Amino acid sequence: MRSGWPRLKLPARGVALLALAALSACRGSGDTSESDLGARARPRAAAPTPSFGSTVPPLPTPAATGSAAASARPAAAPSGSAVTDEPSDEIHGPSASSKLVLDEPIELAPAGPAAADSRGVVMIKKTDEIVLSPRRGAPSHDAHRKLADFALVRAPASDFFPVGKSPLILRGKAYWVSGNRLVRRALDGGAPLEVLSDDARPGTRVTGVDLDNAPAYAVYVSGPKLDDTPRARLWVEGGATLLLSPEGSAANSVAAAEGGGDLLTLSIDARSGMTPLHGRRVHFTAGKAELGPDVVMWVGSSAQTLTEVFAASTAQGALALLPIERDVNHFGLALLTVGAEPHMDPKLDWRTYPNGIDLAPVASATFCGGTFVAYARPVNAEPEATQLLEIAEIGKDGLGAGNVVGRASGFANVSLAKAENGAVLAYVADRLTFATTLRCKR
Repeated sequence: MRSGWPRLKLPARGVALLALAALSACRGSGDTSESDLGARARPRAAAPTPSFGSTVPPLPTPAATGSAAASARPAAAPSGSAVTDEPSDEIHGPSASSKLVLDEPIELAPAGPAAADSRGVVMIKKTDEIVLSPRRGAPSHDAHRKLADFALVRAPASDFFPVGKSPLILRGKAYWVSGNRLVRRALDGGAPLEVLSDDARPGTRVTGVDLDNAPAYAVYVSGPKLDDTPRARLWVEGGATLLLSPEGSAANSVAAAEGGGDLLTLSIDARSGMTPLHGRRVHFTAGKAELGPDVVMWVGSSAQTLTEVFAASTAQGALALLPIERDVNHFGLALLTVGAEPHMDPKLDWRTYPNGIDLAPVASATFCGGTFVAYARPVNAEPEATQLLEIAEIGKDGLGAGNVVGRASGFANVSLAKAENGAVLAYVADRLTFATTLRCKR
């Protein structure tokens, strides 16, 4: 790591997670030792992980302590608190003004690639099989917090890559990178695996948003070999795969949002000295993609190997979300207002974290009359600090008060999707995949 990071007192856990991600990326769809991965990611003083084999484990209870399940849930508290530049180590529940009821998360499965969907949670096995965990029970307007209700995934930990990327879910199909292939599969079961391209970069995320006027498509990172230059690409069904990265640039991570009815693609060229944020508008006409100019909208500080860019689609247009160093002594979530068209020097807001983390997952969705962002942050500035998973609404002045969903030694992935009367939230923490529901208050 570069010399600036020790000033941020990055936790030693980050090094282990970096090794896990690299192992997952290099091995593609091959086998990985669950015992080896589990030992590295095991939280301190954790009880043995429950079995996810043929026997369904008991549902966790709020009173459980000393286990990974307990550490990934918030302690009950009567009031909420906004996250400031110096967050405290207190854990709060929803604030009185919150629009949401945050239900109690459950242990859904071993750690693995998981994506929230309106009907439940979608997981991907090493064998490229899809596992569906439907949300059970009818959504309600009950203002009281309750235990989330999903069908538990009965599969051993060895079936999943514990730090694999969440798949993209669009129009009833899942898209992801398997080895060096961009693939997709229908969620309804029985459909064969479709290989869309063989130039994808292992270990990277596929992204996209549902657009009424667009054919099936996926934004991904190409460069199957480690010495290849990674580039942002657009796969369009029935058409040619288009290069989004301009000549002379690279793309280590991609994101997508809607802006003015069109697709807005975002990418970062992660470097040790600086991190340019690229934006490009894509207009679909008669099933064909027309690319707008590439715009370097903003140049951030240095990025790490696992730095990723995310995006949110709001009523005012697109928003770029980038967890990155603010300077050599500060780290946080940069929120850049893109709007309907990529442009230079977008409005910038920060949600400063008390320390840096090198897996900093973020997810967003619009529901309950607003656009919400879920993000992980350290609870305080200590090098071995635990982390909080919080959710906050995007307002005109940036992110509002952060309401805590869970607490863990580290979060690997977060996925958020609109659902009936609220949203579904899935996340990976402490060797387990969790799921919960966020319900709209009346």
